Amino acid sequence: MRLRFVCVALLLLLFQGIPAAGMATEVSEGAAVKVVAHFQSVLLSIMKDADGLRFKGRFERLEPEVKQSHDLPSVARLTTGRYWRSLDEPQQGRFIDTFTRLVIATYAHQFKAYGGETFKRKSVRLLKRERILVRTELVKSNGKSVHLDYVLHYREGHWSIINIIADGVSDLALKHVEYSHVLARDGFNVLLSMLERKIAQYK
Repeated sequence: MRLRFVCVALLLLLFQGIPAAGMATEVSEGAAVKVVAHFQSVLLSIMKDADGLRFKGRFERLEPEVKQSHDLPSVARLTTGRYWRSLDEPQQGRFIDTFTRLVIATYAHQFKAYGGETFKRKSVRLLKRERILVRTELVKSNGKSVHLDYVLHYREGHWSIINIIADGVSDLALKHVEYSHVLARDGFNVLLSMLERKIAQYK
């Protein structure tokens, strides 16, 4: 319960740093739902083809889909919080690249087998600052489910995922706590090396 409270509090702080979408109210909620639905269909497809795909194959199929459906440069910036401005432009570029590869590798590692899972959409809600929350469930073959809530914002003409909340725990908030701590204690190079090690562990 405490973890969920911390995640919610961090989310409120983090999203204050993202500019308002401006045109989001002119775009239907259905467009945001389509982004989530398409991405989830890709995940199911990869899971069903798991026997013929190794990590490399899953990564290659996921890479364009993740980049299209997620705003990873914005997410990368948010994970570093106030330390982002202390990084020079080459460092910011290296971090975005490494973070992007980590996100894709994480998906490739987690969705590597199919056991009859399905995704179900539960509801859609417009959030403050013109963002949308798409609530879904990953239902397993045994009937158990994982609640997956997607936060999207509208930028450059389309909706993009900027956070996923699994059973009430925000992935963005957790990364923000971890990455900010490493940056404050050990610096940029140590953080980048940590991310590279995580990617290597998934291969």
